[in-house]
Amino acid sequence: MRQEFGLHIKSWLRVRHMLLLVALEQSGNMHNAARQLNISQPAASKMLKDIEGFLGTTLFSRDPGHMEPSDAGQRVLQYCRRVLNDTDRLIEDLASMREGGFGKLSLGTVPGAAPVMLPRAIQALKQRRPRLAVSLFENSSDRLLVDLEYHLLDVVIGRFTDPAQRHLFDFQPLNEEPVSVVARLNHPLSRTPPELAELVRWPWVLHPMSSPMRGLFETALAEAGVPSPRNVVETTSTQATLQLVASSDTLSILPSSILRTTFSDGRFSILPLDIGAPLGHYGAMTRKGEALSEVVEEFIDLLRASEPR
Repeated sequence: MRQEFGLHIKSWLRVRHMLLLVALEQSGNMHNAARQLNISQPAASKMLKDIEGFLGTTLFSRDPGHMEPSDAGQRVLQYCRRVLNDTDRLIEDLASMREGGFGKLSLGTVPGAAPVMLPRAIQALKQRRPRLAVSLFENSSDRLLVDLEYHLLDVVIGRFTDPAQRHLFDFQPLNEEPVSVVARLNHPLSRTPPELAELVRWPWVLHPMSSPMRGLFETALAEAGVPSPRNVVETTSTQATLQLVASSDTLSILPSSILRTTFSDGRFSILPLDIGAPLGHYGAMTRKGEALSEVVEEFIDLLRASEPR
């Protein structure tokens, strides 16, 4: 019965249905969603009624002037966004082929992999495929994995942040990532080895609480009985972090690999203080159950070949 219903959905549900559902989520209003799709409001209302009737469940609650996805609606919307994102990628790839290009590769990476391992692999890939369009996005693992799930990225260089993610993504380990407490040159704390309790009195720039690097820091503080710092700026931007640290007494936790690169050389000092064990291996993460494209497989092979020895 379930298999038969699945076949019915595949044969009946159309891209225009998905566009309406996503437009309703974004606008929260039938009139605005209809206008966005360039159809009449009665036509949009009938289409939603047909979709809900076919699926046998309510997808949106109706309040005066506003519509909110139900739990079932949220699940259907996840599917719709993935399909629509895949459709956008297909259109881009076909346009690239018509113009003589050779496809596109969208990469996401955690900051620690960006300055060391990743440039070598991208350079090697571009030497083999000079007309391949490569897009690179840097963020924390939790945010990158959302984009990977919704097919906005082809591969992520990151790590698991939740056990449930292991059911969604395959993981090929690449490298461990030591972290360091970073300050500007000649920071007052660089003169003598500081204690954790003293560190938290200073301003900090840190990743959000959901990131593994922030979790490592907060765990070290908790184990030492030290409260979290109160003066904190949160960002996933490596460049913004380095600018704040370099121009003030702000401290940060950063992957040690970043401080070995030329763009930060000579501008920072590493405080003589250990913050927990190194972060676990980051790795190449792809959607589970999907065959990898030739380009993605080649890129992962190049990543593994470029690992520091």
